[in-house]
Formats: sequence, C-alpha cells, structure tokens
Amino acid sequence: MPALNDSFPWLAHAGNYKFFEDKMDCHSQVLKLGNIGQGLYEITLTDRILRVFICECYSFSIAEYEEVVQNLGPVDVIIINSIWCGYTTDAKFHCRNKRIGLFDIRDFMASLNRTDFWLYLDKSDTERYTKQGLL
Repeated sequence: MPALNDSFPWLAHAGNYKFFEDKMDCHSQVLKLGNIGQGLYEITLTDRILRVFICECYSFSIAEYEEVVQNLGPVDVIIINSIWCGYTTDAKFHCRNKRIGLFDIRDFMASLNRTDFWLYLDKSDTERYTKQGLL
C-alpha cells in the first residue's frame, strides 16, 4: 500500500532522500553513493556494490516487491524510508529467501557491516520472529 505518492516508485513526499544520503555519507563501509533516480541508488562498499531501492510505503508487501523488480530489475536492498511506514512479515522473509535485505534505515545501517546483510535482524525482531516460529 503506497504512502502519499500512490504511483510507483512511491517516492518520499518531500521528493528527496537527504537523510538517507547524509547517513550513507558518514557510514564507514560506504565508499561511494550514486543516485540513479526513481528511488534507486548504487552504493559502493569496501567489498561490493549494492543496488538499493528506497521508498515510502505504508505497508510494503510481496506485491510491492514484485512491482519493484518488474520496474527496476533486481535489487539487493529495499529500504522503507519513514517511521510511520513498514513492511509485512511475509515480505521480510520473502526477500530474505532471495538474499535481498528489506529494512528501515537504522537496520540497513547495521546490516552494512555484514557480508550476509540480508539476514540482519535487530534484537527485538529476532525475539519476535523466534516467538512466531519463523527463525
């Protein structure tokens, strides 16, 4: 379910991602950040390059994931760029199974320190998914 912008790529209502770009500029693993457009970035890390899609969706589901891939091709990471937006559990595990990270910005920042970034979960998500029998 898209946020303020109801058509793909569900860009931020302000039309930019300055907060995200500022955070990437100060992350120790990020060597270069390239804005490709339509919410798509190429992030050069010390050991790899990631195609990152950033958007605002109230509830990012598998349907939105399929729309992203259909419109942009394969991506390595999807970031939900709003504290009032999120993603479904089904979408999280669908992406994890495809080795794609689905995160908010905070978790994405932490995941960049891992080679298996798509598996990163914070402590509360680990506990929640464990209780649900998903881990």
